[in-house]
Parts: sequence; C-alpha cells; structure tokens
Amino acid sequence: MNRRNGILAVVLLAQVILIVLLSSLRATATAQPGKPIFGTIKATDINSLTLTDSTGKTTELTKQGADWVMPQSDNYPAEATKITTFLDKVLKIQTGRLIAQTQSSYSRLKVADDNFASKVVFTLANGQSHTLLVGTSPSAGSTHVRADGAKDVYLVDGLTSNDAAPDAVNWINPTYIAMLPGQVTGITIRNGNGTFSFTKNISNTWMMDGLAAGEKFDTAKLTSMVGQITPLPLLRPLGKGVKPEYGLTPPSTVVTVTLQPTATVSVKPVVFQIGAKDTTDNSYTVSSNESPYIVRIGSFELDSFVTSNRQYFLIPPPTPVVSPTLTPAR
Repeated sequence: MNRRNGILAVVLLAQVILIVLLSSLRATATAQPGKPIFGTIKATDINSLTLTDSTGKTTELTKQGADWVMPQSDNYPAEATKITTFLDKVLKIQTGRLIAQTQSSYSRLKVADDNFASKVVFTLANGQSHTLLVGTSPSAGSTHVRADGAKDVYLVDGLTSNDAAPDAVNWINPTYIAMLPGQVTGITIRNGNGTFSFTKNISNTWMMDGLAAGEKFDTAKLTSMVGQITPLPLLRPLGKGVKPEYGLTPPSTVVTVTLQPTATVSVKPVVFQIGAKDTTDNSYTVSSNESPYIVRIGSFELDSFVTSNRQYFLIPPPTPVVSPTLTPAR
C-alpha cells in the first residue's frame, strides 16, 4: 500500500512539473510584445496625410506650422486635434499578431495594393513617406493591416477603416455658420417664388410680413426651417474661387438672417447664397459673408428655402362643410 502511494505521488509530482513547464512556455510565447509597425515615428514628425477609400475618394491634409489645412480646397482649415488623434492610433499599431504572409490572402483581407478598405499615406518632414493599408474587421475593434508594401499582415486593435474615411467633414469643424435658434430675430428668403420676410415681435413670436386679411401664418414651418440652419452644417469645402458650375452668379436663393445684438456688440446680418444642387449627393453650393470659402451643404437643411412659396407659410383655410341636399318627400 505504501509502495502504491509512493508511485502515485511521483506521478502526480511529474504531472505538476509538466503543467508548470507548459504554462511557462505558453506565457513566454504570448508575453512577447510586438514592436511599433512604424518604429519611433511620432505624430509631430508628420507634415502631410492622404486618405483614400475603396471607391477612390481622396482627402489630402497638410500641416502649415502648427495648423492643418486641406490644400485641395484652397487650404480650408482642418482640425489638428482630430488629425493628431488619428495619427496616434496609426503609430501605436504593433506587429504582435501575424495573420498572413501570402499574396493570395491580401485581396481576401482587403489589404492588397489595388484592393483595400482604406489607404493611409503620411509623409515626414524629411520627405520620407509611409503607407498603411487598412482592411477587413473580423470582429468588433480588430482590423487587418499591412504597411509599406511588406508581406506581413497583422491583426490590430483600436483602428478601423472608418477611422481613415476620407470624408472631409471628418477632419474639419462641421459647422459652416455658427448661429443659435435663440439668436435669430429676423429672416428674409428670396427665391424663385418671391421674397418672404419674417420678424419676431416683442413676445418672441414669429410674424410674417404682408399677410392679407384672413391669412394665418404657420409659425411651425418657419421655426423648423430656422432650426435646420442654426447652426448651419456643411458636407465639404470647395474652395475660395467661384466657378460657373456652382450656380452662384446669380444664386437661386438668398437668405438674410438678423441676429440679436448684445449689450456691447452690434451684430451684422448673416447672408448666405444658395447655388446649384448636386443630385449625386443631394447637396447645394453655398457661399456666405461669414466665410471666404464656398462649401457644399446637404439638401435636408436647404430644400425648403429653395422651394418654398407664399402658400407654404400659410395655414390652409378650413374646408367648407357642404350640407347634404334633402330630397323632398313624395
């Protein structure tokens, strides 16, 4: 009995030693950290950035001093914080999880040179460029990437192709004209259907100028329209130069907004002109006295300004009730 217990004890000890060794080896293999895929490059070393999606849409961003601009749009200001945050994500990518190394896997993982979800190209102050191809996401928060034409494909966390989307609005202040609904005290709309003017009375209620006897103004219509432009958002900047295709010479619609002055500041009216509509993305060309730049703004915000007529702002009169005709009894 003692001999049997001794053998069991030896076997158990061997099993414990084996488990410890295997655990140690496994821990060593997984504990090895990857290296930054772009080495010691810092966000402050980068002075230009180009983003391209799978459709070929491209946005270029360039650093000028401490500021970032969009050279494609006459150096429209970009938001440095958004760009720096994105670059930090790119530069934190590690080489830890190797997924593939074969040419045949690149297209499947969307990291091929001619088949990718997003492409990021950044250039350093010394002129050196680097490329990151961002591919598929097999699970939430993880993405396949390939850098600088290397054969290795890695699975990384913290970066997706959406982060690298080239839509201009992702990289700029999305507000074209900063106004709040409570600041607006008057508005005049001049479009192809006429000129319509509105002001707030002493009770802060909207009134329509030129109402005829019996006409009733639908204040909800104007309140909704004011809400759509305060603030006025943009989709993308076009630049400073006026082009014939913009439809701004003359514009189809001119909107003049009067703002409440403060105790110390006299506020000038805000004027914006609405030009041609682009049906491919449902946007209008817009210029304003508040900005040197011409931009594209979504049709949701501006359709009612362009198409409204006098009847649009009026409450329809009640439909007359027709009394039934009585047939005389025979």
